[in-house]
Amino acid sequence: MKSLYFVVTVICALSCLSAQSKEISLAYGEYPPYYGKNLLNGGVITEIVTKAFKQVNYKIKIELVVSWARRLEMAKEGKFDGIYSAWYRKEREEFFVFSNPLPANEIGFYKRKADDIRFKHLEDLKPYKIGVIVGYSNAPRFDKANLKTYPVVKERANIGKLILNRIDLVLIDKGVGRYILKNQFPESFDKIEWLNPPIETVNQHLIISKKVKEYERKITDFNKGLEAITKNGELMKIMKKHGF
Repeated sequence: MKSLYFVVTVICALSCLSAQSKEISLAYGEYPPYYGKNLLNGGVITEIVTKAFKQVNYKIKIELVVSWARRLEMAKEGKFDGIYSAWYRKEREEFFVFSNPLPANEIGFYKRKADDIRFKHLEDLKPYKIGVIVGYSNAPRFDKANLKTYPVVKERANIGKLILNRIDLVLIDKGVGRYILKNQFPESFDKIEWLNPPIETVNQHLIISKKVKEYERKITDFNKGLEAITKNGELMKIMKKHGF
């Protein structure tokens, strides 16, 4: 009886130790309305990621790294366990594992309403100056079109350049562009418009670096937590709270 008690005690102790030792370090950036330090609970993606990991008993450390290229490189080197969010790209599989899908991005262009710009094929946009973001992995067909691109570090800078007639188009997520216009350039909100059709609709993902220990377990645990908050309705509540 004493032996059985000892075995049960050891198992319980090991289980508690395992639960306490599960930690994750993540980097994120400024990508409102999806995530950002000044958004409610860090934004919709931050809250989803946090709740999913807490569902599977992880202690989470989150750090803001504004530059997308820098946080991607830091995660690639294992300085963080992972980052959110990222799009799936084949070349990234060498360095990262991808979570199940998070809310999707609708990627396309904003333009000035006064400009008569239309396109059926991306090659139709060759005459125009297009603002893009440094380090972003754009749709392969966009890159293949070999358009005139002008990279900057932040989306806000591109919207500002569009308003000032320094570029003709901004390649950006539809929701991000609308958020920036509404909150940072309200005087120009009615002068800028979305240009249909979008060039890509792509899921966001949490990605974990293959440089870190037990990266497969960490992504599996996250997916379990994500599934749990989806089934219990918490995910939908988070989405509605953030206006999605």
